[in-house]
Amino acid sequence: MKYYYLDNKVALNGKYGEISTGLLEEKKSKFYSYVFNIDNELDAIEKINSIKRDNRDARHVVYIYSYLDNNMPVIRFSDDGEPQGTGTKAIYELLDKEKITNILVVIVRYFGGILLGAGPLSRAYLNSSKDALDKLEKKEIFNYIEYSFNCSYNGYNILKNKLNRYIEEYIVKIQNSEFKEDVEVTLKVIDEYLDEIKNIIKEVNYDSK
Repeated sequence: MKYYYLDNKVALNGKYGEISTGLLEEKKSKFYSYVFNIDNELDAIEKINSIKRDNRDARHVVYIYSYLDNNMPVIRFSDDGEPQGTGTKAIYELLDKEKITNILVVIVRYFGGILLGAGPLSRAYLNSSKDALDKLEKKEIFNYIEYSFNCSYNGYNILKNKLNRYIEEYIVKIQNSEFKEDVEVTLKVIDEYLDEIKNIIKEVNYDSK
């Protein structure tokens, strides 16, 4: 199963570290949305609590987040007292359909004094979040595998040149290099490229002997 994350089209220096924001006004209620990249539950909770502290006068702080655990999405949400199914249900369906994870969406509602009804309320939360989500671009989350090996000093320099394209395209990450009698190298490689990278390493080690 492929999963995706969202990234900035234009960098945003947000107060809470958010990557995008949105705003919708509906019958005097204002819906402020914030979108974050997250790696785990603690990351999400810290961001939610920061927003709650700064918006104590808000009627509702609704949120939904998803992160990968053993390559499976874990999803948590709260409608914070809104009628069941009106806060995060439509947002969840959107994220699930697009297979988007490692994401937190928080929507702060300041009540305008007019009740919206279940349908309009659900659309307001969805459209507020879409105002923020539509400013982002979808990118695939790759599964990296760690691979360690030794090579000569000369081989290490040759290898870096041969791997340069893979590094620029984030297919390979040099995790660690220790320069001892030989160079002890640890790479992180996208799983589907591992055999290809192993072959390059073998060729370099053979040629550099």
